[in-house]
Amino acid sequence: MVGQPAAHTDADLAPVPHEVIATWPVGSFLENIAALDGGFVVSVHNRAELHRVTRGGEHHCWVKMPAPPAGMIAVDDAVFVVGGEPGVGPHHLYHVTAAGEVADRAAIPDSLFLNGFTPGPSGTGYAVDSILGVVIAIDLDTGASKVVLSDERLQKISAEPMLPGANGIKAAGAALYITNTDRALILQAPLDAAGTPVGTLDTVAEHLRGDDLAIGSDGDLFITNHIHNTLIRLNPATGVRVAIAGPDQGMAGSTACTFGTAEDERHSLYVTTTGGIVMPLDGIVQPAKLVRLEVGVTGAPVTFFQPHDEPR
Repeated sequence: MVGQPAAHTDADLAPVPHEVIATWPVGSFLENIAALDGGFVVSVHNRAELHRVTRGGEHHCWVKMPAPPAGMIAVDDAVFVVGGEPGVGPHHLYHVTAAGEVADRAAIPDSLFLNGFTPGPSGTGYAVDSILGVVIAIDLDTGASKVVLSDERLQKISAEPMLPGANGIKAAGAALYITNTDRALILQAPLDAAGTPVGTLDTVAEHLRGDDLAIGSDGDLFITNHIHNTLIRLNPATGVRVAIAGPDQGMAGSTACTFGTAEDERHSLYVTTTGGIVMPLDGIVQPAKLVRLEVGVTGAPVTFFQPHDEPR
């Protein structure tokens, strides 16, 4: 790690309709969100808890985790979670059943900060390590793991502890998209017919300090910007970006986002926030929030990659 964090450039603000669905007490670090069973699961990192949230905003602590939880993959009525104390390895893969039973599936060797987590090929999840700057494939059944992508652009560039390297990760179609917070990069890795990252890692956008992201059915990326208190919509083909929500739309400390899955919510993007714990807006930490944005497009399916024949 050498140098300073890369600069972030704000985008023009064109806010979409929004609604604050739920709030948590000041000091709650909502880290990630997954759609589950008609509602949502939210990871509360600094309390090592998972919370269930209904569509109407009612929420409660579902389970206490053995370590701070980060990324999640919802499968049927359960979730797989990666987590641990940042910088203290190894991190672990956990399985949480619908009944709230937590099983420690495996320690992931050499890991120091497992963060974003997304479905890969059937039965596999792709996790990023925000300190090591790698993508790790994890077998959700056995916990067996291996590094499948390593590139300098996934690594940190500064010693700033609150700015992760590779952070958010999502797959759509034949591509894997990754944010690097410290380098302010949005990256794309092509996937082969089996769903494995291959070839050259491409830079989709620079000077965009993303945290987590979701992908629209039109291919646009919806990117939370945490310390910059916005939600960016980015067209990865053209590079056109716009902030569709900012502080006035509840984005103080925006961390993660996912699309609703109910028929009347498929154009709704749900965003978690910390209320600005890391860098308080105007010096004041707000309550953490779950905010619904009406974005006018449905989400790409968050599901396991289906192998296919390579084009001839």
